Amino acid sequence: MKINNKKRLIFFTAILGMALVAFTNLPDTLTFKFSESEINTHYQNLSTIKAIVDKSNLPHQEVIFIEKSIDSLQGEIVRQIKLQVPPVKK
Repeated sequence: MKINNKKRLIFFTAILGMALVAFTNLPDTLTFKFSESEINTHYQNLSTIKAIVDKSNLPHQEVIFIEKSIDSLQGEIVRQIKLQVPPVKK
């Protein structure tokens, strides 16, 4: 019976070790790909959520936090699009 428990311990230790190695090798940056229409939809949804929160009965500090979070996310969306899409020559 002790051998069986020892095998289990070794097995779970090995699994834990492999999981740690797998998670430490993840890239620092993740890339998501969206179509232009999907990005526009997400951006508009964020604007709608922001308008709803502004009209809600939430405490002022919570509304400010949510609005700043949405502004930050929308700003990052715009920044990433500008980096990935070459400017149009006139």
